[in-house]
Amino acid sequence: MRSSPAPTADVGDPPRWRRPLVVAAKVLTVVALLAGIAFNLIGLPPLREWGEIYRLDLDVYRIGGRALLDGVDLYGVLPATSVDIPLPFTYPPMAALAFAPMAVLPLTVASTVMTLMTMVLLAVTVAVTVRSLVTLGPADTAWVAAAGTAAAFALEPVWSTFDYGQINVVLMCLVVLDVLPRRTLWPRGLLVGFVTAIKLTPAVFVLYFLLARRFRAAATVVVSFLAFTALGFVATPDGSVRYWTDVLVDSDRIGHPGYVANQSLTGMLARLGLDDGPRTLVWIACSAVVGIVAVVAMHRALAAHDRLTALCVNAVLGLLVSPVSWSHHWVWSVPILLLCIHAGLTRRSVALPALGVVGALVLHYPAHWRLGPGRWDGLSWPLWDQIQASSYVWWGMAFLVVAAVLPRRETIAER
Repeated sequence: MRSSPAPTADVGDPPRWRRPLVVAAKVLTVVALLAGIAFNLIGLPPLREWGEIYRLDLDVYRIGGRALLDGVDLYGVLPATSVDIPLPFTYPPMAALAFAPMAVLPLTVASTVMTLMTMVLLAVTVAVTVRSLVTLGPADTAWVAAAGTAAAFALEPVWSTFDYGQINVVLMCLVVLDVLPRRTLWPRGLLVGFVTAIKLTPAVFVLYFLLARRFRAAATVVVSFLAFTALGFVATPDGSVRYWTDVLVDSDRIGHPGYVANQSLTGMLARLGLDDGPRTLVWIACSAVVGIVAVVAMHRALAAHDRLTALCVNAVLGLLVSPVSWSHHWVWSVPILLLCIHAGLTRRSVALPALGVVGALVLHYPAHWRLGPGRWDGLSWPLWDQIQASSYVWWGMAFLVVAAVLPRRETIAER
């Protein structure tokens, strides 16, 4: 009597260790995500004491919204913040209108609402970015979004956005939703126009639509911007006139460009001690070179139907050439790092994963915060400190170069 052969696993079955590894990864994701939520919302001893977290920029937003509701001069002398720091409102009138709902809430409640909203939109950004790279089901997308969000909490631009109560993630998410999906429920370009009316710098994304030959979307950005700006005129006619004729060109309201957190070409040049005239000329030359490299990179990416790379290049271009790009504006590092990770996993590039590793290190604990205490103006620093203090600028320029020269066979997302 012959014995039956022992059952064997199919060749296509996953290894036995895969399931425990997946379970462990999911447990780690949940723990890291909950820790990040707690840290940014209520504290996480010993890293941060329990209690209310004061968010300075959110306080300024609320003061601006309150001034609009009360009919006070939006760009005059406003009440001091809760920590007695008098700060001006520097955004367009439409921004004050958007912040008005926060003004009617107690600061603690507004802080909680803003933090939770930012967390949700950060997860949405990660999910939409990942879906532009790979095809995943809803459950897998949710897990990847959770893991990506948990990891993003460790990046300085992200945790600074939470600490200040900034709107960077909100703006980024709306741009991503307007650009990356194959189809949208609204006219494409509407959201980019909206965020441009709130904070002018997103106007740079018109370049994406122009290079992608989506001229209707580019026109929609303009119409949307004008429509939402008109709402600002309706809400505060005098404030709107003052903003567009005076405040917009008053650089003194923003602060000294050499401050170490200004991670832009202007900030880097200002820290070198260049006077306004020579600095402007050098900035124009540098911006022209950076712009050419960015356009080449975007053109090559769009020719390969790689929307994400083109969008990230466009974002970095805006960050570099803007007069002021505070370090928390660099939340665009999140989709860039996801792009680098995907390039490594698919083995389509060596340069991008390497750039991602460097970026993760630079963005986790950046040099400008380590070197800044006692000399925040960024002036008269040794050359090596100067180089370190502009780490985001160097990393951003390296990304543009890699994206521009990446061989066609190494294109990230051909879809």
